[in-house]
Amino acid sequence: MPHPIVEIDELVRLVVDYLVEISPRSVVSFALTCRSLEEPTLSSLWRRQYLLIPLLRVLPQFTKKGRGYVVSGCNSPLGFTPYRFSQMVDNPRPKEWDRFQRFASWMRYLSLDSRVNHVHDIALQRLSNESPGGLLCPNLERLDWEIRTAHTPRSFHIFLSPSLKRVSLFVPEQLQYAGEIVSRLPSSLEHFSLTCSPRKDGEPLKDLMSSFVLRCGPSLRSFGCRPPLSEAAFHYLMQLPNLRSWIAFQPPQAFPPPTFPSLEELHLEPTALPWLHLLAACGQGKRSLAPASTIMNTNVKETLKVLTCPRKTAVDPTLLSSMSSFRNLVSIVVLNRSCHSNCLFDLTDNDVEDLAAGLPSLVDLRLGEACGSATCRTTVSSLLLISTRCLELKFLEIHFNTHHIVGDMERLLNEGTGHGKPRCKLQRLSVGYLLLQVPEFANETLAVGFADIFPCLEVFSSRRGGEAWRRVGAKLQNRLTRGLQPFLHSTAH
Repeated sequence: MPHPIVEIDELVRLVVDYLVEISPRSVVSFALTCRSLEEPTLSSLWRRQYLLIPLLRVLPQFTKKGRGYVVSGCNSPLGFTPYRFSQMVDNPRPKEWDRFQRFASWMRYLSLDSRVNHVHDIALQRLSNESPGGLLCPNLERLDWEIRTAHTPRSFHIFLSPSLKRVSLFVPEQLQYAGEIVSRLPSSLEHFSLTCSPRKDGEPLKDLMSSFVLRCGPSLRSFGCRPPLSEAAFHYLMQLPNLRSWIAFQPPQAFPPPTFPSLEELHLEPTALPWLHLLAACGQGKRSLAPASTIMNTNVKETLKVLTCPRKTAVDPTLLSSMSSFRNLVSIVVLNRSCHSNCLFDLTDNDVEDLAAGLPSLVDLRLGEACGSATCRTTVSSLLLISTRCLELKFLEIHFNTHHIVGDMERLLNEGTGHGKPRCKLQRLSVGYLLLQVPEFANETLAVGFADIFPCLEVFSSRRGGEAWRRVGAKLQNRLTRGLQPFLHSTAH
């Protein structure tokens, strides 16, 4: 007789969800321990799938031979990476098909990449004919599909379950059926993004995406597509009451002023950065990006919480001034990677202080990967300014000059700057490519300084100069108020 606790599905699923993250193999063994555990355990295991191969292998018609997979009746492997499947020669028996449909019904999230698990259209069509309603995964809620080949199956509709809530598509320029895919998406979608190559950014997809927005608009909570929308569709999108997240691919055009009544997340692609300055200018009488006669009416300054800026964004006072307009931001991410020849970080300690004072609710602040440029004008003083103003901060990525870091840290300690003020809860400090060249005796000074600035620090993340940062981390271990042991997570190769 099973223990009473295994009769509580909620508790079993909590345990299984944890096991799936740390050791998927052990989940199968866990399911075999008791019959009453089988259903909740396997359903959690199959809930999220990043390949189609595991589901296809449920049918014995798909078997492995050497490094590739073959279909019953074929004599030669059909390739490997990407795995390619030909038509099904043998019909599955009823018990085999029931088992296949049972596992398929548990799937809620499926990620497809045509380079890895491309499936022949004939095989998909056979699966569609045998599936109830022609759907492979009838309860699918999320589909991420990277279509990297021109020969995408015409049977793609078998993935378009009516229960779908989130769809993310990457469409190549030569795909023949992109329009058909978009036109057959369910109107109940809440999250949708479409990335395609420039050659497809023409009128056909523009019209299709515009009609899609007008058809699905009321249910949309997040949206982004590279093809531009018609003026009417874009104006409609901006006024959707439930839209929480928007990926902007296109720069502002001659559209009516934005409203975005409930926007919480704004993700900007390279050409769409002017949107940040346009929205920041709302209500300030600035007319550089809008007609002089328009009155901008938007709540985005109050609702926006997450902001992502693209690579090669100049991090300067102008950018920070626009960011500071969104007073409730909790996350700022600038995707700049280190560029030693042309550093895009051009701030001073005063600029950082203004940002921290204007955005005290920040939890995640990433202003681009540090490059260790000798021209950087921010110092460790900027770290203290952030720590004493953004008390909820847990992750920080920022440039600061390390050429005089020992003297700067000694000055902070001697002056007692920020003494008695509460500090942030920062757990991870990214130092990127910052070089740290200090004598051995200076490590103690730096450890004392970092422990004073960030009492909860757990991790230094470095790409270069790792050994020097590791020595400082070792000194810091004994000074953490919460007993946490920081360590250097080096990503250098």
